[in-house]
Amino acid sequence: MTTAPAQPASARQGLLARHPLVAFFVMAYAFSWLVWAPWVLGGDGAGLLPINISQTASGYLNATAILAGPTLAAFIMTATTEGREGVRRLLGRYVLWRVGLRWYMFALIGVPLIMLLGTMVYSMELPNLGALGGPSYLLSYLLSFALVTVLGGPLLEEGG
Repeated sequence: MTTAPAQPASARQGLLARHPLVAFFVMAYAFSWLVWAPWVLGGDGAGLLPINISQTASGYLNATAILAGPTLAAFIMTATTEGREGVRRLLGRYVLWRVGLRWYMFALIGVPLIMLLGTMVYSMELPNLGALGGPSYLLSYLLSFALVTVLGGPLLEEGG
């Protein structure tokens, strides 16, 4: 009785495992554009679909596309190539603090202050906080900055 020679592990694995980089990029773009499609093809975009997406909904679509694209592709490819342990390591990187707290505070407070100073230098005048809602605007700006920076981009996208 003859048996076929055993195939190497990579030959037995699926297409995703054999071509992980290509598979990641195809999935990242496909998942993102699948979410963006109603917005891009709708009335405010190409006009091919009879729908109009509000500005608020388009923001949610963008955040969802960021999550669905590179992050979902990263989790699928990590699970495919490294299994549960790889996914566990990937999730662990989300809570890994590589620098001290002062650098996180700099990113939260220092970067907006640098942006404010740059705007003041460029416009050669002080910002009109009264037009923005008064000094309480600074607190709401810092909170919005933190939410947009963390949830609107890096936390959702950088996993990919």
